[in-house]
Amino acid sequence: MSGAKEPVVKPVFRTPVAPAAFVRRVQLTYGVRAQLILLALLIALPLLIGSAWRIYSRVNEGASLIRSDVQHTAIMIAERVEERVHTAEALLIGLTRAIKIDTLQQRFNDSIFVATMEEMPGRYGNIFAFDKSGARLGTALHTPQLDQIRGQTRSYFPRLMANGGFIINPPQISTTLNDSSRIVALTRAIDNAQNSHIAVIGTSLRIDSLGDLVTVENLPPNSVLTIIDTSGMVLARAVDRKRETPGDKNAFIEDPSLKAAIRGSTTLELTDAKGMTRIFAFARSKSGPWIVNVGIPKSAALAPVYAEMKNDLIAGSITLTFAIGAALLLGGFIAKPLDALSDDARAIAAGEEGRRSRVRSRSEIGVLASAFNQMADTVERRNTALAESERRYRLLFDTNPVPMYAWDADLLSIVAANEAAQERYGYTQQEFLKLRITDLIDTTEQERFRTGRVKFEERRLSPTTWVHRTSTGERLEMEVISTQSRRLGRDSWLSVSIDATARHAAERALARSEEQLRQSQKMEAVGAFAGGIAHDFNNLLTGVLGYCELAMEALPRDGAVYRDVQEVRDLALRGADLTRQILAVSRKQVVQNTVFDVNTVVHSIDRLLRRLIGEHILLNTELGDDVGRIRADAAQLEQVLLNLAANARDSMQPGGTLTIRTTRIPANAAVAQGLRERAWVSICVSDTGAGMTEEVKQRVFEPFFTTKERGKGTGLGLSLVYATVEQSGGVIRVTSAPNAGATFEMFFPHTKSVATPAATAIPSKNVNRGTELVLLAEDEDTVRAVAQEALERRGYRVIAAADGPSALALARSCADNIDLLLTDVVMPGMNGRELAEALLRERPHTRVLFASGYTDDAVLLHGVRTDDVAFIQKPFTPPALVQRVREVLDSPLKNA
Repeated sequence: MSGAKEPVVKPVFRTPVAPAAFVRRVQLTYGVRAQLILLALLIALPLLIGSAWRIYSRVNEGASLIRSDVQHTAIMIAERVEERVHTAEALLIGLTRAIKIDTLQQRFNDSIFVATMEEMPGRYGNIFAFDKSGARLGTALHTPQLDQIRGQTRSYFPRLMANGGFIINPPQISTTLNDSSRIVALTRAIDNAQNSHIAVIGTSLRIDSLGDLVTVENLPPNSVLTIIDTSGMVLARAVDRKRETPGDKNAFIEDPSLKAAIRGSTTLELTDAKGMTRIFAFARSKSGPWIVNVGIPKSAALAPVYAEMKNDLIAGSITLTFAIGAALLLGGFIAKPLDALSDDARAIAAGEEGRRSRVRSRSEIGVLASAFNQMADTVERRNTALAESERRYRLLFDTNPVPMYAWDADLLSIVAANEAAQERYGYTQQEFLKLRITDLIDTTEQERFRTGRVKFEERRLSPTTWVHRTSTGERLEMEVISTQSRRLGRDSWLSVSIDATARHAAERALARSEEQLRQSQKMEAVGAFAGGIAHDFNNLLTGVLGYCELAMEALPRDGAVYRDVQEVRDLALRGADLTRQILAVSRKQVVQNTVFDVNTVVHSIDRLLRRLIGEHILLNTELGDDVGRIRADAAQLEQVLLNLAANARDSMQPGGTLTIRTTRIPANAAVAQGLRERAWVSICVSDTGAGMTEEVKQRVFEPFFTTKERGKGTGLGLSLVYATVEQSGGVIRVTSAPNAGATFEMFFPHTKSVATPAATAIPSKNVNRGTELVLLAEDEDTVRAVAQEALERRGYRVIAAADGPSALALARSCADNIDLLLTDVVMPGMNGRELAEALLRERPHTRVLFASGYTDDAVLLHGVRTDDVAFIQKPFTPPALVQRVREVLDSPLKNA
């Protein structure tokens, strides 16, 4: 509370101390090596490493010490500011005990406040107090304006009455002082014995009274010391130990780096508008919103360091001058004999034989000259051996029957090629030397070569296949083995090329054959599975169709029940069509092979194809002349063309061109297309649609695989195409790419057989009725019952059995002639073929009609073929069965 002047802070700025020099004495000899080492130590080590390191460490250490001292000064002044605030708070606590909390005692309180102000002149602008209602309890100053102020009008009053404590208010211009000085209001709550807040006491701290805190001795010239509040207002400032009048705000407060330093209470370097760089440090007051800023000129702070650096540079310059002189002196003794050695070395390098050094001395140079002469002798001997080795190498390289060539590892230019390479690639030696290795590589391999190049090392590259081009443009598949070599005086690769074109072509052909075999095996497995299901399904459909036909015969045609049964029959017929497709894919459908002209079949479905694809697609048929005939199922071939056309239509939206082309391929041209050496007939179907990806193309013939939406394709169309071509002994190939259309090319073996005449029905007056005796053998109860009912309704007499042995027993017990045996092919125990053979041995005049859901070669082996026997395919309807039975009964016996 006294007005005594506080002690002045005296910071100490320490000059960085240079580390002691490290000296090591070396005993030198006076040979060439010692002189060269001495020269290197005199010039390089002391001047470059020592001086640079010392200067660097001194500057860093000095800067670090200056920052520490500046920071220490800022902290000490911040503590002084903190002490000034605590002094004011202690003053308020003391006055709280002295005054009376009564508005009637205002004069008493005024006298205490006035006496306190007189004891500390110039530090406080006023001392005042309010009771809890805001009425004035006392004040050191009285003015008309000040006497009208009540506590409620002050921002700190409600906070203190609510929470108590001590508040440091923001700086403001005093309304009571005549000089408009700035003040900081320091206020505190007064509590009673029950700790209730009953009054507020405060004082106005004059900001200009803080000026004595910024007077610090021993600061370097042009130093700056400032006290700032958090809003950027300068509370007090001293420049070069001279106090200045505070301004509103200083421009450097807006600097982002300075603001960051203020927030972090750290140090930084800033250069002002006059070009002076100062080291600034900041320290924050703990209780007040004030920040102490101390700035020391960097040049003044580091002046001792720079002075010592100057001395070091002078000493280093003298040392360097001495080193240069010593080097020149020592070099004079060394240069003359070394020049003589250099002349001898250049002469030997130029190829002068017998040249030797004439330097004679007992020093290291004399020893070097003697070693030089020995080296020259050794080099001559090795050159002779190397020339002989090169001759043998050249002989082996040139006469090797395998193409060999060497090429520069960096420039890629070909530097040598043997006779075998010249013969295989078609270039002369001179032409080879003008090429780069990339000129031999096909354009499709250029990117692989560029990205796969390896750095030159002493190792061999593994054999790699590359596509090369000869001088005539012929493509060669070469297996290349490359080895690093330095025989040609440069880093180069020696490559050996082995022509593997024919072998790779054979391997690809073998791979295609293996793929075809795997596809065939896959189709066979799928076929076995699908065929078994279709067989059982056909038996069910036969029963459904049979009972539907029988029911429809007994119902009136205009009745609702008749239409319902007819709808069931139509659905069963659709199931039968699907079953036939499955059987065709599984190669277990009955194939009615005939000999026919391909152009005739294509021409016959021309109108149907146009209706199928629609008017938005152009159909272009290119039928070759004299294409010839093939042996196949004409109906299935028509279905193949329809399936391909339907797929092409779906891929050409909104339109395009569908082309069907037929050609004949002679035997001499078949091998070039990967076919057996015989005549073939080609049917090519191509479109301009969306095409297929490689993944889709690999699976295009798989059963049930489709790219169409669900419900718009069964995935059996192209499988049927593949199965039909394969069953006819043909080959099918597909070529396609995205947005490039698709081409399906089918090859069928050409035949010289006469075309099969069209089948004609045998005339009969009553094709649907008869009185003959029919022996029916069928293991499926439903099919057996339907067949028996259908025949008996047409007047036929039927004896039925569930298997082969039972049928033979019925035949032996029957005294009448059995006109027809109607038997299922696949039955447990004795199959249909075995039953027919056994019955025909006893009754040779009996006709035989086979029925089955499919015809498997393993079941129909040993003479049962659809070309030689009568056959009806399941599922069948009663009218179809009766008609077929009538046709067989009316046909002549083959063994008659």
